[in-house]
Amino acid sequence: MIETVFFDLDGVIIDSEPVHAKAKRLTLDEYGIGYPESIFDKFIGQTDEDFFGYVSAESDGKYSPGLLLQKKNELFIGLLPEMEFVDGFPSFFRQVRNKGLRTALVSSTSAYTLEWIDRYFNITRLFDLLVTEKDTANHKPHPEPYLRALQLLPASTGSTIVIEDSPNGILSAKNAGCKVFALATSFKKEKLSEADEIFEGYAELSARLGFPME
Repeated sequence: MIETVFFDLDGVIIDSEPVHAKAKRLTLDEYGIGYPESIFDKFIGQTDEDFFGYVSAESDGKYSPGLLLQKKNELFIGLLPEMEFVDGFPSFFRQVRNKGLRTALVSSTSAYTLEWIDRYFNITRLFDLLVTEKDTANHKPHPEPYLRALQLLPASTGSTIVIEDSPNGILSAKNAGCKVFALATSFKKEKLSEADEIFEGYAELSARLGFPME
């Protein structure tokens, strides 16, 4: 019996991963920092602080993580009009609400980023609970974000499903004891094998749960 649905943000609600990657890429280009293309997929589901901490260390500290993050945030804001909802999310969420299920947004994104995204999409008002980077000491793949959400709502693992799109997010939710439904929106299915079930998108997930798509 499902009573609660936890949603990740990037790649689950907003198709923002390409925009985040573009802003990071432009930041590295701005400072002449070389990088393999694989670096962006490597850090999907992790914080920008993790990403730029790694980049800074790899460049022998020539540029501080804070400097790089500030530039990325400036560029990200300018790219916001390029983002859209993940296909099928609005319809799926309406069905969740119509069934009276409680919801939480559980993301490793910063409060700063969420604030700017919310100016375009007005999504935070939709959820019963928000858990972002500032609310936990440890971030995905650590289980603390989902443990925190379970505690604060409160909710039980037996009646909660988590919708994730990344290996780190799946590990976080699974290690918190939650059942995870993964969407193959950011990674191929073989990368999401730790999830309980994997779906190509919301149409498949809606059919699995018996939610009619509008």
